[in-house]
Amino acid sequence: MKPQLSKLSQGQTLTSDETTEAFEQIMTGQASPAQVGSLLAMIELRGATVDELVGAARVMRSKVAPIEVPAGMTVIDTCGTGGDHTPTFNISTTAALVAAAVGRPHGVGVAKHGNRTVTRTSGSSQGLEALGVKLDVTPDVLTRCLDETGFCFCFAPAHHPAMKHAMPVRLELGIRTMFNLLGPLTNPAGAGRQVMGVFKPELTEPIARVLQQLGAERAMVVHGYKSASRDQGGYCELSVNGPSQISELRDGQVSTLDIDPAALGLDVSPLDTLLVDGPESSARVIENVLAGDSGPARDIVMLNAAAALVVAGLADDLDNGLKSSADAIDTGAAREALATLIRITNDAS
Repeated sequence: MKPQLSKLSQGQTLTSDETTEAFEQIMTGQASPAQVGSLLAMIELRGATVDELVGAARVMRSKVAPIEVPAGMTVIDTCGTGGDHTPTFNISTTAALVAAAVGRPHGVGVAKHGNRTVTRTSGSSQGLEALGVKLDVTPDVLTRCLDETGFCFCFAPAHHPAMKHAMPVRLELGIRTMFNLLGPLTNPAGAGRQVMGVFKPELTEPIARVLQQLGAERAMVVHGYKSASRDQGGYCELSVNGPSQISELRDGQVSTLDIDPAALGLDVSPLDTLLVDGPESSARVIENVLAGDSGPARDIVMLNAAAALVVAGLADDLDNGLKSSADAIDTGAAREALATLIRITNDAS
């Protein structure tokens, strides 16, 4: 790894091949903690390039413990980076359940990749556990979940054993590194379509280009603002508090646009209507949304589920996706998907 460290110390960037070589050493335990920490810190100081992320993601994908996808099923993902320090309920997880309820009859499932949070009050795994979903299940149970509910949760620590070589250094560094971006790029079910939230708007287009180079079929990389004026920053979801920026990968091309929730017929609401104080609180919001309660929580779930349906090819646009998402909630299909998920994972544990 010394050649890569030398380049970085001189302010240069790495090619994708050079990054692949370095991360192969990291993920196989050949790099020393000092080397790993130096590489991660120097890249983080200026921000990872598209080539660096592509090279590292290829290594992580090669080391992942995979999930078998049921025959004939297309899988998508709704995993975000986190790291935005905004204590919302588990929006992308709820949206994934709604999208799964719509998608399953059409051969589309959601393999939701996620982990425990260090920057929010409730990570995707904590929210699901509070709802009664068991995470410690075997890969064949995850395949069954996909088959019967259209949804499975890929708990990151169970699918990335090679991370054991990098995790101690990440913890000691105590800063955000490119691994925060790499997790959502390495879905264990090999999802070729995804909605990926990022913690700052400057990342939407570069990450879409990373997905483009990694061979994704279709993707939306999104960042939503906390207010109409954008002066309160943003978070890694499509927003109903203000506009959202989307970089979309479609037909091999990347384009970036803004959307306004009001233009989609959604009420613009203050951020505090979406905040929770922990996993139990998040679980109650999710249950209320899936029970049909109206309000900002339902709206933001439908909006993010709509994006997932567009990426999956099940909706022509966000307007149609919103209608399908509302139907999945109002008919009870999304709530039934969650109930079946809870039953299967508990029966297997």
